[in-house]
Formats: sequence, C-alpha cells, structure tokens
Amino acid sequence: MFDFSAGTLTIDASTSLFHGSPSPEDRPLPGATELAKYGEWENYGIKNVKVWGKTFGVTARYCNKKLAMIDFVWVDGVARKTDWSVTEDDLVKEKKTLSKMIASEAQQACLASTLGADTFVFTWGTLTVRADLRSMVVTTSVAYTDSKKE
Repeated sequence: MFDFSAGTLTIDASTSLFHGSPSPEDRPLPGATELAKYGEWENYGIKNVKVWGKTFGVTARYCNKKLAMIDFVWVDGVARKTDWSVTEDDLVKEKKTLSKMIASEAQQACLASTLGADTFVFTWGTLTVRADLRSMVVTTSVAYTDSKKE
C-alpha cells in the first residue's frame, strides 16, 4: 500500500519505507537485496511488492543512510513482458495507464504532463511516472523533499 498523504510505502505488516527511514545497514529491510553502493548512496531491491493492485519491483535509494527515493517498475507491465521489443507507443501507453491509476488512487491530477513523464506533487515530495525511451522501461519514482536540513 502507498499512503499518498505521507509518502509511505507499506510492504508488509512489519515493513514500511518512508522519508528518512534508516538504511538496511542500520535497520534490516526484509527481502531486500543490495544492488549498489557508491559514495553516500546505497540502493536495495525488493521483488514482488503489491501496490495499487499491481506487482512491482522496488528499488529503495538511500543517501547518507536515510531513504531519499523509491523507484517502482511494474512487473506485469507491457514494457517488462516484451523486454527489448517494446515500442515507444507501448511505453507511452504504460506510462498513461500508471498515471491514470495513480491519479485515481491519490485522488489528485498530475501537475505536469509530457509525452515522456507525468509528475504529481505532494507536501512530502514528488511522484513521477517516466517512459524512458532509451532504456525501454517505464519507472515510477518517489523523490522526497528535504523539509529540513540535517
């Protein structure tokens, strides 16, 4: 479940991701696999997370050991099913499908829309659905706004 009022992703009964939640180095993240570490950034992947009635692969991105971003890739989306044979039309259609679903769930229209990206703005940050024509993938990214500097 994703709580649009707070920007919190609930993975299961005992696991949630939210702005500033601690790195898995400090507090284990069940089911997460370390993907990469570079400089102050750490990335962890979690497979098969149910959100908005769909299944996503999730990447939790930490900066200075605090959650800064979450990326979702729709596992059952057309871009993942057809892999490199996906067309630009397929990607744009998937982006539009996800944006409509998010607008309905959030009960809020996107603030900005282009062929490649739709952006929703919340008090805690932004949610962007992006059709990346170079990578041939559609991602939904949550980027948290720093409300205070630490």
